[in-house]
Amino acid sequence: MPDVIKIGVLYGEAEPRIFEDRLPEEVPWRFEFYDHKALLAGPSVSRRDFLAVLLPADADEDRVCRHLATIFPGAELIGYRTDPKAATAETLTSQGGRLVLRLPLPFALARLLVDTLSLSRAHQHELAGLRRMADRLDDFFEALVSVMECSWSVSDRRLGMNLLIHRILAHVPAEECLVYLVGEDGTGLQRSYSTDNIKDIDIFHAEANATIVDNVLQTGSPYVNNSYSFELRPSHGREGTPIQSILCFPLQLRGERIGVIELINRKEGGFTAEDEKLIQMLIHPITVAVRTIHMFEYSERLTVTDDLTKVFNYRYLMGYLVSEVKRCLRYKKKLSLLFIDVDGFKRINDTFGHLVGSRALAELAQVFRKIVRETDIIGRYGGDEFVVILPETPLSGAMVIAERIRKKVEDYEFVAQNVNIRMTVSLGIANCPKHTLTAEGLIKKADAAMYRAKELSRNSIKVAV
Repeated sequence: MPDVIKIGVLYGEAEPRIFEDRLPEEVPWRFEFYDHKALLAGPSVSRRDFLAVLLPADADEDRVCRHLATIFPGAELIGYRTDPKAATAETLTSQGGRLVLRLPLPFALARLLVDTLSLSRAHQHELAGLRRMADRLDDFFEALVSVMECSWSVSDRRLGMNLLIHRILAHVPAEECLVYLVGEDGTGLQRSYSTDNIKDIDIFHAEANATIVDNVLQTGSPYVNNSYSFELRPSHGREGTPIQSILCFPLQLRGERIGVIELINRKEGGFTAEDEKLIQMLIHPITVAVRTIHMFEYSERLTVTDDLTKVFNYRYLMGYLVSEVKRCLRYKKKLSLLFIDVDGFKRINDTFGHLVGSRALAELAQVFRKIVRETDIIGRYGGDEFVVILPETPLSGAMVIAERIRKKVEDYEFVAQNVNIRMTVSLGIANCPKHTLTAEGLIKKADAAMYRAKELSRNSIKVAV
């Protein structure tokens, strides 16, 4: 409601007298008078924020009232009579279910009527807000059920989280939603899920955001800032992205803080009190959903992850490759595979010992993870050999990723047991359906290409033939 209550008055021959005991300008409301016929004959320009509109009772027809309802949306339409012969008639009557007044009115009665209408309007707004909130909650819980159902399937888990995040953004429209979870070692927050709508968000996190989310986790208190000022300036000359508003809530379950959910850059202004209230109501079920998926992923990683390098083990790698080849052939997609071998790894073990060699291998796997995409799969094939599966990737794209890996390893200084080590890798590339139509064939073709690279020059890349 506006600060000053507005009341419209329609008249026929002359403006009616509103009060018995004072003038309209002497009351705390604003009256606007309109010629009845001219208003109805003119264009239907919407006039909002009117509490009520008084119109001659003889014009109180359904057709006229429907038209006035479009001109004064939300206003209460009240009829009035000014017939002097009706001076002894009741001040308030009802006609066809609509209130009719006898003008002029005592100011005390008018004030009671305005107060009643204002209270009714406030209740209507509150009820509408509650209905909106109920609809949003119903939509959210439908998404949460879907997330729980997705938890059982490895391939559907990220789909489930994406569904949940996009439902959040559908009701609290922000540019980015991020979920940070406490690391498995119990220290530090790691970004687990995001929409990736803001490019180079890692720059913002490193320079400013890490402090915000860490503080929310430590204090357990939400953080809201609608006047934040940070210019995200990416490299390569791309246009910068301003960070202008942040809404951040802790994820807490049974007294344990497991992470943080963060919304960045609310569309159409800053985050509202209704946004905060909605997230506050949903934060517990959101936490349960995130925790459930995370625990499924963690327990599964224990069975499919290589203990040393923390990438996928041979068993999982081959199972995934078989299913991905089938999908590739069924939907006529392209699938590429990199076979990677460390050059002269035996020399590292012989020179520095197996413990140093193992630590270097573990660090090498993490280098790979930082280069490949989130949808790519890295696995330890055995010893110092790794395989990278690149879904929906043509041979040209695989060659770009292979060169990034080769160059990064060549320039990287590995530190294991306080020993600095330089390594290089040789890579072989094979593609389905270009080189083979089976998972076993992809491995053999890429392995053979890798051996050709090693025999020719090492620290190089060869494509299968």
